[in-house]
Amino acid sequence: MSNEINIGDFLPNSNKSSKLIDSKKEEMSTDSVHVLPELKKWIRPLTSSERQNLKESIEKEGVRDPLTFFYMENGQKILLDGHNRFEIVNELGGADYGYEFEEVIVDIDNIEDAKLWMIKNQIGKRNLSKREMSFYRGHHYLTHKGQVGYTTGRGKLYDVLAKEYGVGKNTILRDATIAELLDQVSDDFKHAYFDGEHSITIAKFEDASKALAAEEIVVEDLEKYLLNELEAVEKKASTRAVNNIPKPFTFNKVNKTIRTLIDTPLDKELGKAEKLSMEESIKELISKYELDI
Repeated sequence: MSNEINIGDFLPNSNKSSKLIDSKKEEMSTDSVHVLPELKKWIRPLTSSERQNLKESIEKEGVRDPLTFFYMENGQKILLDGHNRFEIVNELGGADYGYEFEEVIVDIDNIEDAKLWMIKNQIGKRNLSKREMSFYRGHHYLTHKGQVGYTTGRGKLYDVLAKEYGVGKNTILRDATIAELLDQVSDDFKHAYFDGEHSITIAKFEDASKALAAEEIVVEDLEKYLLNELEAVEKKASTRAVNNIPKPFTFNKVNKTIRTLIDTPLDKELGKAEKLSMEESIKELISKYELDI
C-alpha cells in the first residue's frame, strides 16, 4: 500500500476521497483484536453514568453501532474506534454470551495514518468543547507536519489548516503547543481541563513549554506548573536568571557541547598561545570528570 499522503484527505470539509476513510462493513471476524494505548488515549472516557447507560443499552439491545478496525502490515487487527463498546462487550462475555457487533474495516496499515484518521473522526463530532477542538487541531498540525514537513502544495500547513478551520495561523501554532503539553499530563488532568475544571491560560501553556525546553521543570512537575503550584521552582528559575548563575548541564548536554567543538571548524588557525590555553582547558576538563586518559 502506498504511504503517499494528500493534505486534502485530512482537512475538514474536504470533498476529496481518501484511502483513510474508504471502509467496508463486515460481520465480526475471529481475528484477535489489539488495543493500542497510544490510540486509546485519544478516546474520551465515559463518566460512570454514561458507562452504566451504555452497558444497560448493550445488554438490552446489543451493539447497535459497528466498531472500526484496521490491519497493520504485519496482519495485526487494531481497534480504531469503539473502545468503550468493545470493553463493555468483553465484560459481558463477548460472543460466547451472544454479544456480537458489525465491523468497519478501514483501508490503512500503519499507526501514523491511524492517528490522522482518528483526528479527522474526532473533529467531525459535534459535541466537542472548544478546548477539545483546540487539542485535535493541534494534533492535526503536529501529526501531519511529521508526515510532510512544514509545507504542502497549497502553502504552509498552518496557513492551510487556519483557513479550513476558520481561525488564525497563530491559533493553530498555539493549539500545537497545547496538544504537545497535554500529551505529557495524566488522562485525568487532561479531561479535567477539557471539562473546564482547570483554568489554564494560553500564556501559561507557552511558559510551560519554554520551561520544559530550558529544563527549568521536569515532566513530572508539569501539572503543578500549569496550575501555578510550583512557585518555588519558578522563583528559583527567576533567581538564577537575575544572578546569572549557570544552570547545571546534563551529561547529554556536556557531551553534545564537546562534540560540537570537535565537529565545528574554527574561523582561523590557532596560534601558539591559543593552543596552550586550549590544552590547559582540556586538562581541567579531564581532571574535573576524572577521565582515564
